[in-house]
Amino acid sequence: MGDKRRKKSKQKPKLNITLHEDTKQKLIALAQLERRSVSNLIEIMTDARWEELAEREGVDYAKTVAEIAGLKGLSADNAVDRKEFRRQILERVLKFGKK
Repeated sequence: MGDKRRKKSKQKPKLNITLHEDTKQKLIALAQLERRSVSNLIEIMTDARWEELAEREGVDYAKTVAEIAGLKGLSADNAVDRKEFRRQILERVLKFGKK
């Protein structure tokens, strides 16, 4: 038998959300203005909100959340690592929501 390896899919898991029609239209219009897809716009908005939360609550809060989530080896003092914290937390929240 040949050595077949599965390629990792770069597709992100889907999140189905229900929105009011006016909210959908606002998202679509904003995405068009910024020349982005709606999903990319939501991702960017989410990152911005996490950054805002980290700034408001401080680095100590980010460290506490990261510790609770088991995200070791990342420094909450480093902006790149904070972004990774946000992504990891978001992924875990999405996984939790599927259960």
